Amino acid sequence: MTALEQQKHETKPPDESWLIIFADLLALLLTFFVLLFSMSSVQVSKWEAVVESLSENLNPRRAQIQKEDWQNIETAMVPVKEALNLSYLQKIFEEKLKYDPILRRSSVILMDDRLIITLPSDLIFEKGQSEFSRDAYKSLQELGVALQSIQNKITVVGHTDLEPTSGRYYPTNWELSLVRAISVARLIEQAGYTKNIETFGNGSSRFDELDENIPLDERYILARRVDIIILQEDKDQSAIISDGNNDR
Repeated sequence: MTALEQQKHETKPPDESWLIIFADLLALLLTFFVLLFSMSSVQVSKWEAVVESLSENLNPRRAQIQKEDWQNIETAMVPVKEALNLSYLQKIFEEKLKYDPILRRSSVILMDDRLIITLPSDLIFEKGQSEFSRDAYKSLQELGVALQSIQNKITVVGHTDLEPTSGRYYPTNWELSLVRAISVARLIEQAGYTKNIETFGNGSSRFDELDENIPLDERYILARRVDIIILQEDKDQSAIISDGNNDR
C-alpha cells in the first residue's frame, strides 16, 4: 500500500450530527411561535375600526348611510318620558298651593285638555310692575321646582284689567301682561324645566269673558292674573289663546 492510499484510507467523513440539533431547535422555535399566536386574540374594536375606515374610503356614501341609520336606532332606544295625567296634577298642585302663604289664593282649574294654574297678579307683583316681591319669589321658586319634574307642555299667559297702566316702562296693558308672563316663564325655566315655554300677553282683551254676575271690583281682581297652562300633549298654541279660559 502506497503512502497516498494509506492517507485516503485514514481520512474520515465529516460529522453531520449538528444538523439534527439545528432541526430540533427550529422545530422548538416554530412550536413556540405557534403557541404565542394561539394565545393572542384580535380586539374586536380595532377590527371594527379598520372595517369602518375601509368602508369610508372605498364607499363614502355607504358609510354615511350606515352612520345615519345607527343614529336613528340610538335615538329610538332613548326612553321617552310621558306627560302626566292632568287629574293627577290637579290634586298635586291644589294640595301644594293650599298650604302656601302667598299662593293659596291661586286656583287650579281642570279643562278637557289642559290644567290652568291661575296666579293673581296682586299676590306676586307690585301694581304696574313685572318684578316679583321677595316673598312671592320664594313661593314661585317652589312652584317652579314642582313644575320642572313634569314632561307636559307648559304655556304662560298674562292678563290685566281694563284700567290703563301708568308706568313709563309699560305704556299699554298688553306689554305689561306679556312681560309678567315672561317673568313667570323664566323662573320656571331657572327651576329646571327643560322644554320650551311659550309666553303670551293678552292685556285686557279677555276681560269681557268673565262672568258678568260677579261684582265689577271682583272681576278686576280676577282679570289681573298670570295663567300657567299645562297641556296633556303638544298642540297648536294658537288654540290655547283662542278658546282657553272661557269659564272665567
